[in-house]
Amino acid sequence: MAKIYGFVAEFNPFHNGHKQFIDQIRKKYHPDVLIAVMSGNFVQRGDFAVLNKHLRAQTAVENGVDLVVELPFVQTVQPANIFAESAIQILRQIGITDLVFGTEAEMDFPQLARRVIIEQMEFKQDFTHSYAENLHQQLLQIGVDTANKPNQLLGLNYTTAIEKKGYPIKVHSLLRTQDGFSATKIRQSLGSQDWSNIVDMVPQGTYDLLRSQKIITWNDFYPFLRYKILTNTTNELQLMYQMVEGLNFKLKKEISRTDDFEKLLFSVKSKRYTLARIRRLLMYVLINVDNKEMISALTQTYLRILGFSDTGQQYLHQQKKNFNIPLITKVGQSEHNLMNLELRADSVYQLVNHEEQNFGVIPYIKGEN
Repeated sequence: MAKIYGFVAEFNPFHNGHKQFIDQIRKKYHPDVLIAVMSGNFVQRGDFAVLNKHLRAQTAVENGVDLVVELPFVQTVQPANIFAESAIQILRQIGITDLVFGTEAEMDFPQLARRVIIEQMEFKQDFTHSYAENLHQQLLQIGVDTANKPNQLLGLNYTTAIEKKGYPIKVHSLLRTQDGFSATKIRQSLGSQDWSNIVDMVPQGTYDLLRSQKIITWNDFYPFLRYKILTNTTNELQLMYQMVEGLNFKLKKEISRTDDFEKLLFSVKSKRYTLARIRRLLMYVLINVDNKEMISALTQTYLRILGFSDTGQQYLHQQKKNFNIPLITKVGQSEHNLMNLELRADSVYQLVNHEEQNFGVIPYIKGEN
């Protein structure tokens, strides 16, 4: 039986730690095919990816990934549990046999996931705190401390999704080394234009792209966000996905007296609403995503291919008849209804990026682009 390994990534941006992770998977497990499901132009915590999805997919394929599949906007810009469940669903659909993820501490993830599922039935959520804090407290009750361990927490979310669905996917965790590579540090260095710090943390291909491309941030879109909030009524804002009552009034109040995105974030943040939660909410407002549309979009699953090696291309050719959901290698008008929200989100992204992200764009093919 072929060994089809998969993992979840954002590559925001792709750095040397990612390269080590990929090399470690190949050396330890010898997969026949290595697949990454990767967030598109938006990332889980409610930010814009520093490089567009096609460039990040290209870098991943050039550094050892056989196939890159997009995790759409509606499934990416979500709390960790929905993000994880959506990514696992896509990896399951494309046929992985094994999942790999990094972790700050080794644990028996399948056993813990089964305990989490049981505990969730009895856990009483404290609505004065954020989802993240509630989950942290729940895990503490079963002896797991995930504070400041984001990879461990995501790994547990991935494994819980697998256990809930009963997917026949084996789980493997790789201990993260203290190598100093950090996408957060790289993004901070990008903000201060500290290229001397970045050059030692990323492959040459990533470095060249970062130097040549406009790095997109929330500051580029803040005027659009202000316009949207100022011209919408509080009732219209209340319809936005995950807009709880009261935040619509708070946003209307604060947006008129600050011209800085970070200041707006901290003016709205509270014990109950984390910065990531607020960023995601503001992204829904910017893209104009209401509850009804999001719930509908979450049911529309497809496989959007962003890049592949020869091995990945052969795998797709062999398996495409077995896929139960649409396989998209080139977006045309027939995909418009299926990808409606993704296309709208990317059209907003293109207001600053100025490059077509979907129509007519083919996957990156290693050695041919």
